[in-house]
Amino acid sequence: MASPKTPKQVVIIGSGVIGLTCAYELSSKYSPAEVNITIIARDMPDDSLDSTGWASPWAGANWYPFLNRDPENRWERVSFGRYKRDVPSDIVMDLPIKLYTSEPEKAKDIWYHDIVGKFQPIAKPYPASIGSTPMTASAFEFVSISINVPRFLPWLQDQLKQRGVKFVKGWVSSVADLEYVPTQGRNAPQRLKTDVIVNASGLGAKCIVGIADPLVRPIRGQTVLVRAPKIDWCLMGLSFYVNPETSESTYFIPRTNGDVVLGGTFQADNWDVSPDPAIARGILERCLTYCPELATQPPSTPGSPTTTPDISTIKVLRHNVGLRPARIGGARVEKEVITFPTSASSGWSTADLAPVPNALDGAQSVPDAENRDARDVKTFKVVHAYGVGPAGYQECWGVAEDVCKLVGELLE
Repeated sequence: MASPKTPKQVVIIGSGVIGLTCAYELSSKYSPAEVNITIIARDMPDDSLDSTGWASPWAGANWYPFLNRDPENRWERVSFGRYKRDVPSDIVMDLPIKLYTSEPEKAKDIWYHDIVGKFQPIAKPYPASIGSTPMTASAFEFVSISINVPRFLPWLQDQLKQRGVKFVKGWVSSVADLEYVPTQGRNAPQRLKTDVIVNASGLGAKCIVGIADPLVRPIRGQTVLVRAPKIDWCLMGLSFYVNPETSESTYFIPRTNGDVVLGGTFQADNWDVSPDPAIARGILERCLTYCPELATQPPSTPGSPTTTPDISTIKVLRHNVGLRPARIGGARVEKEVITFPTSASSGWSTADLAPVPNALDGAQSVPDAENRDARDVKTFKVVHAYGVGPAGYQECWGVAEDVCKLVGELLE
């Protein structure tokens, strides 16, 4: 009787929305008997949703494309359908969006009429400007979707755990750290060789040895989370309009629980995760101009003067800052074989040698002594999935499908 095949081992770096959906797609295609999946990350959905160390918890997370090109549009088309099909309706809701633009000619770039519902022009656009920010020369409305992030990420993690996906808290400093599958303790029964690494590390791709992508950059996003259960529509700027002088944009996105995300900023190469009070005030003022219903007004009494909405009456829950993991030139979704030298006899200096990992519990790489010197290089099969910037939620399922195909090619 033939002995059963040993499952292949896939390790995913990162538990943000890209890493989680990649794991979901892989675990949908492969059974645990075929492929074992391990996610390693510093922050996890079940314990780190307040951490500014990753971007996924801070996203507004509506489906609204702002580029007109592939593969991004293909990923977005796939993702819209997957949210509708696979995610519970109490996490994803239909969302009417009003879209403003100060440049009507750009309306020709709207390619998603056939995906969203009820796409039509708005007869009476909004104000032409708010302060120094040009706003509306024309406007449109349609029905898209919004994702409740604080519920969606834990839901994904729970689904993955039910499928046997393992989660390990840890820090990856080098691709070579993952020669063996990481475990959460030093008493693992056996060490398993990693077959494929999925790099969904976001901004981490800038500093992981073996990747160190100089094109990775943060785009700082500051938002204000408010309580406004009556707001059931979303405001966005065409092509995610950003004021070139202030790096600010104006938008608000309601969630299924009655909270509303007000934004925001789009500050490239800014690593500051501290909320700026002046920016916060500007966000509240601009959003209130478009939507006076954000303010909670005292009940009127007969004969009393009409009160003007004021930002002091908006119920602010918290001020948020997230660093969108972007990349100059666009996202990187491709496979690569990364090579590390392992012996001074290969002609490399000692400083160039692949490190023996010791930062991850249970993942130490200690080759057999008699074979150590005979090896010139170690190779690591990697599928990259990072650099989507502000589009993580609207592109994640499409990215995950591509990643799954690339992993399959490397496992063959």
